[in-house]
Amino acid sequence: MADQNNVHIIHALAGKWSRNNLYASVLKALAPAWLLAMTALYIFQLPVWVVILLFIVIAALSWWLQPSRTLTPSDISSYLNRTHPELEESTQLLLLPEQSLTLLQRMQVEKIAPSLNDVPPPPEMWQSLKKAWLLLTGAVLAGIFVYIGSHFLSPNEQRKDKTAAAATANHPETVLPGIASFEVQITPPAYTRNKSRQQQQFTLKVEEGSKVQWEIHTNQKVPQLQLVFNTRDTLHFTPATSDSTTWTLQKDVRESGFYQVSLAGHASQLYTLEVIPDLPVNVHIITPQQYTTVEPGAAPLVTLSVELQDDYGIKSAGIVATNASGKGESVSFKEQQLSFSASFDGRAQMNVRKVLDLHGLGLHAGDELYFYVKATDNRGQESRSDMYFISLPDTAELMSLSGMESGVNQVPEYFRSQRQIIIDIEKLLQQQASIPKDTFNLHSNVLGDDQKLLRLRYGKFIGEEWESGGHHPGDGHEHGGEEHGEEKEIAFGDAKAIEDQYAHKHDNAEDASYLEPAQKAQLKAILTEMWSSELKLRMYTPREALPYAYKALRLLKDMQQKSRAYVSKTSIRMPPLRPDKRLSGELDKIGTPQSNKNTTSGNDEEKSLQQAMALLEELKASPTLTPEKATVLLTAQRVISEKAVKAPADYLPALNAIRKITQEPGKTDKAAIVKVQAALQKIIRAGSLLPQKGGSASGDQLAEYYFKHLNK
Repeated sequence: MADQNNVHIIHALAGKWSRNNLYASVLKALAPAWLLAMTALYIFQLPVWVVILLFIVIAALSWWLQPSRTLTPSDISSYLNRTHPELEESTQLLLLPEQSLTLLQRMQVEKIAPSLNDVPPPPEMWQSLKKAWLLLTGAVLAGIFVYIGSHFLSPNEQRKDKTAAAATANHPETVLPGIASFEVQITPPAYTRNKSRQQQQFTLKVEEGSKVQWEIHTNQKVPQLQLVFNTRDTLHFTPATSDSTTWTLQKDVRESGFYQVSLAGHASQLYTLEVIPDLPVNVHIITPQQYTTVEPGAAPLVTLSVELQDDYGIKSAGIVATNASGKGESVSFKEQQLSFSASFDGRAQMNVRKVLDLHGLGLHAGDELYFYVKATDNRGQESRSDMYFISLPDTAELMSLSGMESGVNQVPEYFRSQRQIIIDIEKLLQQQASIPKDTFNLHSNVLGDDQKLLRLRYGKFIGEEWESGGHHPGDGHEHGGEEHGEEKEIAFGDAKAIEDQYAHKHDNAEDASYLEPAQKAQLKAILTEMWSSELKLRMYTPREALPYAYKALRLLKDMQQKSRAYVSKTSIRMPPLRPDKRLSGELDKIGTPQSNKNTTSGNDEEKSLQQAMALLEELKASPTLTPEKATVLLTAQRVISEKAVKAPADYLPALNAIRKITQEPGKTDKAAIVKVQAALQKIIRAGSLLPQKGGSASGDQLAEYYFKHLNK
């Protein structure tokens, strides 16, 4: 078994890691003991036996305060599962007895055994020992400097230093708290396969779901340390040492924004926190076309070529295919799961191919295959492509003499309305119990023909001149200037006729009409519902066709209402004029028009931003900020803060600048004011592009003056 061959690797790592921790603890205990012993011996000149006793006590105390950590094989297996995705979270199975493993667990153990042999020794194993050596080396060097410095200090100088220290103790110097050093460690999720990294900057750009740990060292003891995210969430640091000078905080980052550090009541500037989102796999089917027909006589083979792209890695991909066979009431569906022959090893981009054998998949003449491709990335996000269709025409139906033995139907072509089709369907459902089944199926199929004709009628509005979207051989259009063997005569200088001779204006369904894109989309939705209604009618299930027919009618009525254009008349019919009133100059029946309007601004926020722009312009000349002006700038600061949460890279510099202006207006430079003005101008310009509630346009001033003073 593989667990017997590889379990020694886990035990060896656990033992070596534990020994390194033990050695590191010993070295860390010796470092402060050595430094304090050298100080006591050469600076304070204590007796040797006291120094030795002090060395032992300090070393024992340091050992007791930070004991070495012993790692178990379970800890090692958890670490390997967390840092090596290829082990598939199954390393702990190697630690279980062979008899207690199930069949699936044994298979999993055999699968991960080769990967465990290739696992390199973790670099974290040596970090504690390296830090301990550096600490001991620094302590030894410091002890040497203490020894050298003690020879340059005379007893008089030492007494002077003691006297000066006593004088200073009576008047201690006040030192403001601050950050001596800091370190930010970013640990991306395991599925990204990105390594952990450290940086010395508060501005962060991390992967979604990363663990970010801040470690801040202060120059003195502080009561608390905080991080404020997006000016609303506050997280408190945890002291890592007893002297409250080392603070740590860990947070799982999943959204962008900004944050600032709050130390002893003083807040830092705002720092950007940008999150890189994890996108699902992009599935693009290159071949075949979305609607593919395998012509009779051709090989029933279709090559499927798919391009897969992901930002971190692709885990798996497959094909979900459904066979539709039969006609009428005997239509059956069969779903199949197909796989690609390529191996998915977490690559970010792949091109996979598969040849679909239609006969091998169970398709016969007249059947159709519906399929789509689904893919999963390393995170587990699943995405899928659009539905694709492959059909095999029925050659027996094409070669049959059905319809040729009967005469031509001389009934003129007509179309039924959608409302009439619904009425006929409901009437047929009422007669279902009193008529034979064959008659019922025949009437249902006839209604399907009516629905088809109506669908083709509306399809012409978007360029669908035939069922396939192109021209019918007998549609009567002239192509290339000829029809029925006769060449069309072109007048001299008629450029339009020459263009029509060589240009085909009806082969593109998207450009074959003057409808708006929204109207085209709704009309296509109507055709889809009509097609579904026709499908159910031809399957002899008119009751299931009713919902589609009603929806098509509702969309038609809705489109009819939307397409109406209300245009005022160019002229009105006035009552006949009375001749005795003409040219009399009597105006007593004409009243003064009254116009009562409340013209209030519908965008107070934009008005306040414009006031802030004007105040910022005044601050360039005189950096004095009154309480009224400060209120306007605080409103602008709130608006910029809301924008900075969504787009920190664009608005965070302006937010820092306006905070500086409101807090210290006398120390503000013109560059900060210009930066804030640019951000406000960008917000105002973006707001003006949105739909606004506008009032009626004012008329000519002269005409308005005339109507107001008509009776004066």
